Amino acid sequence: MNPRRLTILLPILCVLLAGNALSAPPVFLEKGGLVVIEAESTTSRLGDWKKKTDVKDFQGECHLEFTGNKPESGPPKSPLKYSFTVSKGGTYALVLRARKRLESKRSDISNDCFVALEGDFTPGGDAPLKVLKSDTKLFGGDADGWGIAKTLDVNHKKYPALYKLKPGETYELTISGRSKNFNIDRILFVHESQNAAKVLRENPAESKRSGGEVAQRRERPTRTLVNKDGKKITAELVEKSGDAISILVRGSKYEIQIDSLSEEDRKFFEKLPDGEILGEEPSE
Repeated sequence: MNPRRLTILLPILCVLLAGNALSAPPVFLEKGGLVVIEAESTTSRLGDWKKKTDVKDFQGECHLEFTGNKPESGPPKSPLKYSFTVSKGGTYALVLRARKRLESKRSDISNDCFVALEGDFTPGGDAPLKVLKSDTKLFGGDADGWGIAKTLDVNHKKYPALYKLKPGETYELTISGRSKNFNIDRILFVHESQNAAKVLRENPAESKRSGGEVAQRRERPTRTLVNKDGKKITAELVEKSGDAISILVRGSKYEIQIDSLSEEDRKFFEKLPDGEILGEEPSE
């Protein structure tokens, strides 16, 4: 390569490499046989996943709903990536705190996503390694509230989502959208020494991250608001200021009084501290 051209390119490469270092995803740390990750704790572009606050008892700042494909199914879309490491080796079960939002009488739709794990591991159950490493349907959830999704489905053959992980290794989980209206609140890897049902009941805090907090791409959470007359509107939440809330509807900003909303919405906003910014404009 021409030395002069290399001299010109080096500063550009340094900037690009520095940018990549700054945008490196956080690595969540296992403790006591648990890895707990809020669904919104990803640096990936959300794409067809939308931040929402409609389902009661969500953890973190919101939950994510997939809005692509059809309720029945579709190809993998809008992949979300999560990195984690374990210090305690052994078999871990992947469990999603999930909900299927139904828009018809069918109960076997809007209930799944695709999952794939990268890293140095072996199967913890009967699912072949190829299945665990590639986009595979994971289904479950509840129509009335938060349930669990923990079962893999390959051409109608079912497997538990079990992975034998090695201490000190870093893994990357990819979750991609499959069926429209599938909601995810949290992602958990639960060691075989733990009681998964008890862990889910207790809803432990999100796992700590290595290297401190990493700036994440954020999008405004969405909520369907209901007024005292029962009229509904879906809006992006911006900011709470005293007795009012700022929202975005189709790109236009409005301010509404909290006491004009339904009792459920009033309780939701009254719990938030005054002046809290609920979201930020995504950065490019």
